[in-house]
Amino acid sequence: MRIPKFSDQEAENFFNHDYIDRGMIKWQGFYLSDHTSALNAEHETKDKILQREVLPQMTFEEISNIINKAIVKNKTVKIQTNKCDSNGIFEAPIVGKIIGYKNDMLYINRGVQIIISEIRNIKFEQ
Repeated sequence: MRIPKFSDQEAENFFNHDYIDRGMIKWQGFYLSDHTSALNAEHETKDKILQREVLPQMTFEEISNIINKAIVKNKTVKIQTNKCDSNGIFEAPIVGKIIGYKNDMLYINRGVQIIISEIRNIKFEQ
């Protein structure tokens, strides 16, 4: 089979008037299923972070009362701190049982330590 030869003028005319570039559509067949599932998981994670509920700031007395009740009744608590990332998004809440406190440090059963003055909100977890 012979491949016809085209002049530069004919090629330029073809690309300027007849050829339609499909853009990103032509690359979609090259995406691997692992890649698309990883992208979908990343989008879900970002959506969860953006939809994270910002609980109201509690007073020190309210926080202290709930901490004391949680220790006495051995209840699980959900704690949101005032720590934010560079985008102003609050850290994920910490869930666990309080095993004790010393000075301004609160100890949660999974080895997590929280500074009491950094607690934004604390509530009992059902």
